[in-house]
Amino acid sequence: MSNEVREAVREICDRESKPLGRVMYGDAHGETGRRVNAGPRTAGKKQNPRPSPRDRAARGRPEQPAPAPAQGGAGAVPFAELLKRHRGRSGLTQQQLADFATLSVRAIRDLESGRVRRPRRESVGLLADALRLGDPERLQLHAAGGSPADHRGTPFTLPAPPAPPGALVGREAELQVLLDQVTVHGHRLVSVVGISGIGKTHLVLEAARVLRARGRRVGWHSLAGDPLCCGAAPAADSRTGEPPTGATGPTDDLAGAIGESHELLVIDGDDAPGPGGVDVGALLRRCPNLRVVVTGLTPRHVPGERVLPLTAMAVPEEAPDHDHARLSEVASVALFLSHMRRSRPGFRLRDDNADAVARLCRRLDGVPRALEYAAGWCLVYSPEVLLARAGRDTHLLSSPTGCPCQNLLRSLARSVDVVAERHRHVLAEVADRPHWTAADIAHLVPDPAAALHALLIHGLVRPAGAHLPERFTALELVRLLYA
Repeated sequence: MSNEVREAVREICDRESKPLGRVMYGDAHGETGRRVNAGPRTAGKKQNPRPSPRDRAARGRPEQPAPAPAQGGAGAVPFAELLKRHRGRSGLTQQQLADFATLSVRAIRDLESGRVRRPRRESVGLLADALRLGDPERLQLHAAGGSPADHRGTPFTLPAPPAPPGALVGREAELQVLLDQVTVHGHRLVSVVGISGIGKTHLVLEAARVLRARGRRVGWHSLAGDPLCCGAAPAADSRTGEPPTGATGPTDDLAGAIGESHELLVIDGDDAPGPGGVDVGALLRRCPNLRVVVTGLTPRHVPGERVLPLTAMAVPEEAPDHDHARLSEVASVALFLSHMRRSRPGFRLRDDNADAVARLCRRLDGVPRALEYAAGWCLVYSPEVLLARAGRDTHLLSSPTGCPCQNLLRSLARSVDVVAERHRHVLAEVADRPHWTAADIAHLVPDPAAALHALLIHGLVRPAGAHLPERFTALELVRLLYA
C-alpha cells in the first residue's frame, strides 16, 4: 500500500471516529436542550461557539457581566430578554426559578417568550427576590415590565447626621447634659424640647458629631429636607430620592434598618406638620438596643422619656455701664457677635455700642435664631437702629436673605399652638405683665404650678431674674404675638 493510500485511509478513519447523534447540553440561560454534534454531514452548518456560563465557570474563566439595560426609550431591553439574562447569570433553570419565586413554570415560560408583556408588579417583585437582584437591577426589571418600582423590597438605608452648621456657642452646659443622658445614664429616650429657633437642631447635631468621633453609631431621621430651615420640604427617601409617599411608614423603615443593632438615632422635628411621623414608643419596643434623641416643640409622653428643656440663652443684666470683656462672655452676646462678625469682621464692642448690643440681646430673649437674623440685618442697620426698630418692625424677625419659610414670628405662633388650651389661656393673661408668680395665676387654672411647669418646659416663659426669685415673665417675642 502506497503512502498516499495510507494517508487517505487514516483521514477517513479520523473523521468517522467522532461521535455522532444527540447529546445533552446547557444553554446560555441554564435550560437543558439538545443538539447534534458536528460530524461529516453537519460540519458545514453554523454552530454557536459561545460557551454557557456554567462552561465558563467549569473552565475557571470569569463570566462577563450582562450589559446593563437601557432605561426607557427605544433602546430599552424587553422584559423577556432581561429576565432571561438575570436567570442565566444566576444559573437557575426555569423550573428552579419558578419554585423559588412561588410561580408556575408555565408563567416563567410565558414571561421569557414575551407572550406576557406587562407582568403584575407582585410577580416581578417575587422574581427579583428569587434572583436576589440588587437595587439597580430590581428597579430596571420593574421598569422593563412597565410597573412602578416596588420599593418595599428595597432596603432602607439609615442616613448619617449632617455636619453641624458651625461652632456651638453658649450651649456647652446643655451639650454635656445631653451627652451624659445618653452615655452615662443610658436613657433610651431623651427629648430636647423648646420653641422654634431655640437651637434644638444645632445642639443635637453637635452631640451626634461628638458621639461619632468617639466611635458610636449614630443615625439621622428628619422631616425637613434642610434640618436647619424652619419650613423646608419633607426629606427625600433614602432609596428613591423622592419625598416620602407613605407606602411604607417611617417607623417600619427605621425598625427594619436598625433591628437589634446598638444604635443611637436622632429624630429631628418629628412633630413638624405633614405626614411621616415616627411612633417612637413602637420603635423602641421593636429595637431593644436602640437609644433615641428626639427634638420637638413638646415632649413625646412615652414611658421612660427624659425631657431636656432647651430654654432661651442667658442675657445681660440691666446695668448703667458694661465691662466689654465680661459682656462678650454672656452666651447671647457671644452668639450675636459671632454672627455679626461674619458680615462685619471688624465689629467690636465699644462704649458707644455695648449698651445697645446688651439691650438688643435682652429684647430678643437670647433666642438664637432671632439673634442670627438681627446680626444679618446689621449690614443695613447699626445695633442702635436695630434696637429702636425691634419692637415695631416685625420683618426684622425674618431672614434678611428673603427665604419665605424663615419667619420667626410664624414659627413662634406654632410653638404656642401646640400647648394645651388651658395653658394658652394662662399665657394670654400674663403676656403683658412684667413679672408674676404661680399664685398670681391660681384663679385661672386648678393647678397653677403644673401650668407654670408646662409653660417653662415649652420655653414660652422664663425666670424674671436672680433679683426676682420665684417670679416669671413671658418672652418678649411671645408678647409680640399678643400685642
